[in-house]
Amino acid sequence: MSQAGVQLMTWFGAACELHRDWRNDIEGLGALFGNHIPDYRNLITSFNTLTQGK
Repeated sequence: MSQAGVQLMTWFGAACELHRDWRNDIEGLGALFGNHIPDYRNLITSFNTLTQGK
């Protein structure tokens, strides 16, 4: 497929494209992705840790 010009992507990349701005909806779609995609859960956990003190 890539030889035919298709740009391949991972599930993590697809989830990020679908959810675009995860900061505005952490409990909704962000939680759904976080439950199924460990990398996405790490991203949200990191964001929550950094913003708790603000």
